Amino acid sequence: MQKYAIEKGIPPEHTLKEDRSVNTYQNMLFSKQIMDSLKNGKYNSIFTTNNFHLFRAGLYAKQTGLKSQGIGSKTAFYYWPNAMIREYIAILVMNRKRHIIVVGTILAFSIIITIISFLVS
Repeated sequence: MQKYAIEKGIPPEHTLKEDRSVNTYQNMLFSKQIMDSLKNGKYNSIFTTNNFHLFRAGLYAKQTGLKSQGIGSKTAFYYWPNAMIREYIAILVMNRKRHIIVVGTILAFSIIITIISFLVS
């Protein structure tokens, strides 16, 4: 992506390259570490990703404390259904504890209401 940015006219001195990460969370974390070490926490930054991945990438940036804005790039129309399903599942997994509690509470409430209505009638 650095090479692409430079080819599109971004001066090389305005870019930093992070090349240790294997996933988006690590990319945000390692990028923050690089920028904090170089700029002492005083920087403006952006990250780019596919537009379908922008929301989750933003959540990861926030989790790591990275002060950054995201910019989404176009995704081919035919890929959207697959991409959105993937992102939906990934967000469920990211917050699995919260989702288990909410779904469990709704399920328990439904069972209790069903039992009560069965006993009352």
